[in-house]
Amino acid sequence: MYTFGYTLGMLIETLSVREARAQLSEALARFRRGDRRPVRVGSHRKTEAVLVPIGVFEELTAERARSLADADASLRAEGQTGSAPADAIMQSWSRGELSTAQMRDQIRALHNVA
Repeated sequence: MYTFGYTLGMLIETLSVREARAQLSEALARFRRGDRRPVRVGSHRKTEAVLVPIGVFEELTAERARSLADADASLRAEGQTGSAPADAIMQSWSRGELSTAQMRDQIRALHNVA
């Protein structure tokens, strides 16, 4: 059985892929019981992925969607609108399909900004 620290400054263990595979049912059972601690997984104990309960993922994507709505409201308040291609890129970001850096790079490339 594994344990994870969840507060800042605490070491959070990274499971190997083999360990994660063997303990996946246990992690899902923890999530069902309301445990929100992430499960970090990676080769050679280097975190490459994080498993989180769906509620945590939905909160994160909802926060991104709120950020986009705020940005859109700010543009409208200034009498401007975003472009459809930029909106599509930002929607991909809000769903967690792009990292923030990828989203910024794609928006900059779209508008020819270095």
